[in-house]
Amino acid sequence: MNILWDEAKSKKLRSDRDIDFENVAHIIPDKKYLAILKNPKRPQQRIFVVSYKGYTHVVPFVIDGKDNIVLKTVFPSRKLHKLYGEKKP
Repeated sequence: MNILWDEAKSKKLRSDRDIDFENVAHIIPDKKYLAILKNPKRPQQRIFVVSYKGYTHVVPFVIDGKDNIVLKTVFPSRKLHKLYGEKKP
């Protein structure tokens, strides 16, 4: 199982959000993600929940016909940060 992504999208994410697919790709094989969730808006997708630079990010993905993980985008999530990222007193 390989992890694939669009390199142009990765560069755009780097410039817009200071994160790219390479930052999160090493987290997946090591199983250092916080959770894998169903995507409520797109039934064919699932979501990796990852921590990057102290904040919780969402990484939607699909499994293609060759069992590759295809990453779609990366974005910070305030909602999931409240569930997975904030330290409880």
